[in-house]
Amino acid sequence: MNCPVCDGPLSKKNRCDRCGEDYSVYVKIYKASNSYYNEGLNRAKVRDLTGAITSLKESLKLYKKNTKARNLLGLVYYEMGESVLALSEWVLSKHFQPEDNDADEYMKAVQSNPTKLETINQAIKKYNTALASANQGNDDLAILQLKKVTSLNPRFIRAHHLLTLLYMKNNENEKARRCLLKISKIDVTNTITLRYLKELGGDNTVTKENSNQISKEEAKERVLNQTTSYMPISTYKEDKPNIMAFINLIVGVVIGLAVSFFLLTPTIKNNATSDLKTKIKTYTEQIQEKENEITTLKSDKDTLQSKIDDLNKQVTDLNANQVDESFYQNLFEAAKLYADGDKTGAAEKLVKVDETKLQIDASKDLYNMIKDDTFSSISKSLYNTGYSQYNSYKYDDAIKTLKESFKYDKTNVDALYFIARCYHNKKDFTNAKKYYNQIIKDFPDSSRASKAKAKLSTIE
Repeated sequence: MNCPVCDGPLSKKNRCDRCGEDYSVYVKIYKASNSYYNEGLNRAKVRDLTGAITSLKESLKLYKKNTKARNLLGLVYYEMGESVLALSEWVLSKHFQPEDNDADEYMKAVQSNPTKLETINQAIKKYNTALASANQGNDDLAILQLKKVTSLNPRFIRAHHLLTLLYMKNNENEKARRCLLKISKIDVTNTITLRYLKELGGDNTVTKENSNQISKEEAKERVLNQTTSYMPISTYKEDKPNIMAFINLIVGVVIGLAVSFFLLTPTIKNNATSDLKTKIKTYTEQIQEKENEITTLKSDKDTLQSKIDDLNKQVTDLNANQVDESFYQNLFEAAKLYADGDKTGAAEKLVKVDETKLQIDASKDLYNMIKDDTFSSISKSLYNTGYSQYNSYKYDDAIKTLKESFKYDKTNVDALYFIARCYHNKKDFTNAKKYYNQIIKDFPDSSRASKAKAKLSTIE
């Protein structure tokens, strides 16, 4: 574990050697996160997957970088058939710990098998189709789709739950019970499974012995029913060919195809029409946004070109008054780069212009417009780069980058503060004091001023 403030290495003391932060509270939080992780691990080992998810989520609430807890949460999701959620957790874990992370093996195991990955994708698509059919009241079609889903991904608990609900809705309670008993072996304490079992009026705890006993009694009852439903045959008679059986078979096939056609065709047409309308609406909105953006850019370009033309005209008119046209060269080049969309190049040219020597109002307006649109964003970008270099202990590079950032934005007190911190860490106390004093003098009301005073007192 590193310091949560400056990411520096920690010692056995209660304060960080680098920034002086008291991290005793963070240690307690880290231990509590590991405690919830151990609890989740114990629950996962006994297949209390729902309880394990709850414990692991609590662990990650306390410390989001606990990659062991996040990897285990992904494994639990994958065991429950939630492949998308599992991959999401592993990707986050990889982000927090790029090296020496078990998530690499888990993702590789899933992604290295294209057939298995395609099966997972097909199961998700069919589940979504079944859910839409169930919402539209097409229970038979939804049940067929869900059976395919459970055959493709037998551990997809959500699909089993939806299939159970459809069975219960159609009074097929025995099928619903068998479906619930099957998934109870995956997650023994799933609250939805237990609630559905209670609704069916059965015992929530099922043992192998009881299940075998039930199947034997059912088998015995079926055998008795079959033996009593047939009358004994006294003499042997050869059966005559019965053509009606074949006719009934053909009629049944035709009726089945007709029913399937009338049930499936409207649903397919409705889905296709809905998808087409959605795509048309999306494309129309995108085209409208692009047209608005083009109109805005054309307007901005025309305005800028008009200002440039006015400025050129004024420069021409002032040639008689010995106005130095070369002085405005950087401004003209900055305006041209800005009009072409190169804001970085425009800012680099504009920073060479001395604003106090601009004598023409149009040139001042042009200077301020480009400055307001470029200097702040470039200063922020350079500051982020310099701050990353500072965290990587590249103090010389950080000083150079942060000075460039402050050159573009003279109000960027954060850049000024970390220039002082770089000199401080390099033991160059003279320059460090210089920048700390500049912060205290120019930005007395900022939070960095109080920190600068504290750092200055350590030097003095």
